[in-house]
Amino acid sequence: MNEKTVTLAAQADLVLLTVDMLRPQWDNIPTAIEANNTPEADSASSIIDELLRHALGDRAKITDDTASGPTPVSALADVLRCASELSHDDWADEYWRMFDGAQACPLNQASYIRRDKGTILGDLSGFYHAFGFQGSTTEGERPDHLLCQLEFVAMMLAMASQAPDAPSRETVMQALSRYACDHMHDWLPAACWQMCESTHIEYFGAVSQWLLVLWQTLSDLQQWPSDLLPSNHLTPIVDPDDPYECGAPDLHQIQPS
Repeated sequence: MNEKTVTLAAQADLVLLTVDMLRPQWDNIPTAIEANNTPEADSASSIIDELLRHALGDRAKITDDTASGPTPVSALADVLRCASELSHDDWADEYWRMFDGAQACPLNQASYIRRDKGTILGDLSGFYHAFGFQGSTTEGERPDHLLCQLEFVAMMLAMASQAPDAPSRETVMQALSRYACDHMHDWLPAACWQMCESTHIEYFGAVSQWLLVLWQTLSDLQQWPSDLLPSNHLTPIVDPDDPYECGAPDLHQIQPS
């Protein structure tokens, strides 16, 4: 197994770990990695450290002292610390308020982008059909839901890691680059900003920071094109009747609390 294969597979695993942080099932929250000195915690921490090293290479070695903001290591460690301190009741109440009931932070691309909703969903469905992806769409999520989109990114990274030759890998990565440009860069940072601003518990603030740091790091490593953040931020419209919905910035650096 060559280095490129290991790197892409590890990146896919990191994205799937992130998906688990935001699934609507309590059991998927990584509470097993706790801030204590038990052998189980030490073992899990070593696995996470190895995963970061394989996925991000030198980026995983950058320290907060030399970085301009949170690093992948510190951002993920913050999520795992918050998860270990989180109660089921607090999580359930906040998850409902943020993403289900009140929808303080909608997780659908069409809630943030000034574009025909049908065009967005149709283009996403085209990507998914072309590569045989089903993912969370089989569980009732819309194709533009963040979990569906992240699952697709993970699947494409895994597919690239298993490609039989360099041209096949390049074909998959070119498609993923286009997908990231058309369906991730223009709203994922805004959703992270909204999550951080809207949440009442530390856990979802930490997840939003980790997701943004991971996405920016993957974008840099894979050279996915992205634009700079406009000076203003527009909040999302929840389930609008109008097919044109709220605009979103491209990048926003969430500062750790």
